[in-house]
Amino acid sequence: MTRLHRSSLAAVAAALVLSLTAPMADAVTDPQPRPAASAPIVGAEESLGYPIESRVLSQDQSQGVDAEGRPQAYWVTAGNDVTPGMFQVTDLRSGEVVFGERLPAGAHSWASTFNTANGTVYFAMTSGEMYSWTPGDDAVTALGVPFPGEGIWRLDAAPDGVVYGGTYPGGLLFSYDPATGEFADHGQAVPGETYARALEADDESVWVGTQPRARLTRFDRGTGQFHQVALPAQYETHEVVYDMTLARDYLLLRVQPSNDLLVYDTSSGEFVNIVPGISGRAISPPDPAGKYVYFRISAQGVVAYDLDTHTYAPIGWGPNAFPGTWAWIDLDHPDFPGLSLAMTYYYGRIYVWNPTTKKTLYIGEGDLQGAPNSITALGSGPDGAVYVGAFLSPPGMARFDPADDSTTLLAGAGQVEGFGTYGEHLVFGRYPNAGLLDFDTTRPWSMGTNPGPPATIAGEQDRPQAFAQVGDLMAVGSVPKSGRLGGALSLWDPATGEVVTHRNVVPDQSVVSLAERDGLLYGGTSINGGYGIDPVATEAELFVADPDTGTVLHRLVPVPGGRAVNGLTFDADGTLWGVSDGTLFTYDPATRSVTRAEQLFPRTANMYGHDRHLVFRGDGYLYVTSSGSLWRVDPQSWAATRLASSGVASLALDEKGDLYYARGAALYRWNFSLRPQPVCDVTVSGPHAGPLRATAGTTCLDGASVDGPVQVSPGAVLVAEDSAVRGPVRAIGAGGVQLDSVTVTGPVSVTGAVGGVWIDGTTVDGPVELLSNSGGTTVSGLTVTGPLSCTGNEPPPVLENVDVDGPVTGQCREA
Repeated sequence: MTRLHRSSLAAVAAALVLSLTAPMADAVTDPQPRPAASAPIVGAEESLGYPIESRVLSQDQSQGVDAEGRPQAYWVTAGNDVTPGMFQVTDLRSGEVVFGERLPAGAHSWASTFNTANGTVYFAMTSGEMYSWTPGDDAVTALGVPFPGEGIWRLDAAPDGVVYGGTYPGGLLFSYDPATGEFADHGQAVPGETYARALEADDESVWVGTQPRARLTRFDRGTGQFHQVALPAQYETHEVVYDMTLARDYLLLRVQPSNDLLVYDTSSGEFVNIVPGISGRAISPPDPAGKYVYFRISAQGVVAYDLDTHTYAPIGWGPNAFPGTWAWIDLDHPDFPGLSLAMTYYYGRIYVWNPTTKKTLYIGEGDLQGAPNSITALGSGPDGAVYVGAFLSPPGMARFDPADDSTTLLAGAGQVEGFGTYGEHLVFGRYPNAGLLDFDTTRPWSMGTNPGPPATIAGEQDRPQAFAQVGDLMAVGSVPKSGRLGGALSLWDPATGEVVTHRNVVPDQSVVSLAERDGLLYGGTSINGGYGIDPVATEAELFVADPDTGTVLHRLVPVPGGRAVNGLTFDADGTLWGVSDGTLFTYDPATRSVTRAEQLFPRTANMYGHDRHLVFRGDGYLYVTSSGSLWRVDPQSWAATRLASSGVASLALDEKGDLYYARGAALYRWNFSLRPQPVCDVTVSGPHAGPLRATAGTTCLDGASVDGPVQVSPGAVLVAEDSAVRGPVRAIGAGGVQLDSVTVTGPVSVTGAVGGVWIDGTTVDGPVELLSNSGGTTVSGLTVTGPLSCTGNEPPPVLENVDVDGPVTGQCREA
């Protein structure tokens, strides 16, 4: 008996047609020979679950009372692309969650208000849906999508019960009358402003704050007219009026990015005070005596602002949280006599302070339900791990280790927009405010120390998305802040924290992809700027820049009409590959010209090209995420094969050569060691008397017992699992053959298969011939009573733990 034992199949199976020692994304090998255009799919998709399994994030909150006067907090905890958001209610006296319902539609909400006129909470989603719930109801009431194409970004209820809302991208002010169930469109609050971002309604007026330019306007409820109010001159270039509170005759509004609090006297039409740099979103309503409002300043904690003297002082209460909403509540508890001040925090936490006893109360988020966090970016780490950034991520980012398939949460990372590497360091860009962080992967993660405090890109930048190492520096491509055009190419020295920023290297466009070659930077742009502003450019560009000066040496439009030039990567010959709106192109740096461009994928575009990744593996193929799918492209023939679909985005490569991508909040791996999962056209189970012929498509034997020969015709696929065949198995020119835990009484012959041949855990009482198969051949745990012959297979077969009672010849003897 001949026994053949080889190294672990898991480590070598993909070597059928692939090298598993592929370089990282920016380095490319050029193996010989290159694959044929007709080569079959190798590998299969694996779901790796949710890297950030659950988080509680309620971007906006409100507070109210039930019919018995019990105070409640209202949350709309964020969902993701698969899981809608969830409306939940906390009873502040008991600390219990007393109601919860997963919504039928909508993932994110920035709009919630409690209507004191009818005791109902109203909330709306950024995708446009609006809902209501009255304490005691068994279910949320859907009010529809009042303005298709408009997301709802803020709500406020007037004293008479009419609910007002603001939208994006139209910047509309609208109203909903609960008495009639009718919506009314009052038009764009401020001409040209795309977000109606802050609202405060009283009996006569609705005050509206806007974004992407901080503007204030008053809507006269009687006449239906808007009257703009000029902010102090120093706020002319501010980005947003974010929060407002009416207290007596004063309108208190917070503006970004300074976070200054402006106090506007609505009776005189003058700004009477400015409080610099408050912390958090909300300003409280006046206290029961009407003398004080409360807000937070990071260095002082919560302060009381005197509406008579326009001075403020700390109250000795410093919750470690940004206020999301405030309310005066009755806890009906001796330690909290009268009314106490309750503050909610968007991570689902509640803090309460009593002005008489100075007692405090904390209610945590443990009973609230969250949802997995949507993935924003993937990166290949120098330590062999895959790093995962997520949307508005309070837990942090995730580190997935392919060595043991474990996931570790790295707390405090924030929303990551892009990754890069140098040496043993992982670098990443964070939204908002374009923070750049440097993590030494050889040392433990400790936010604030490793990585240390972020460096910041100047020039009104917000989203650092693209990274490329050039010498000792990291080049960074970024997208500007909301309402701004003109991204930047920045050169960051992680050792010193110095950042040199070159804005508008391509006028009015953002820099969303980068690659380096021979000391020069190659960048791709998006015609879009930050959210809330329309592009003025019409076609995305490819540029070449000198990193020493930031000078653009060459620019062109690689794909006419393209809105974003997505991932860029070089092959071993120095050709630059890129994709734009579904068109793959190549660029010759020597001639500075596009040498080929073909629309290989469906033509789609997004704001910045988040499916912008291209990588070469050691198998000679180019792998691309585009148009919501993962593609394999033969760089010789440009034949494209779709490997995975349905919302695929981002792309990373591990050291073994497997690919990682995202769908919403879930992480997936294209594992080249796995067998492709077949879709069966014909399935045979149980007893089958007589011959069986697979003539076309995929024929599956699942727990079958075939009493007769099995013949596989050219192009057809046979997949047999946990089955028995009493007779020969012969395949000529098959599309693929898989025998998994099969007993064959008779010879097995597979000749000229163009798809993969997999034989695993199978016993054959007869000779086995594997001849001239071109789709890759893997044999593991095969027991043969008879000879084993392997000839002319390309690539050569991979064998492990094969026991043969007979001669072994050809490639099988050599393996």
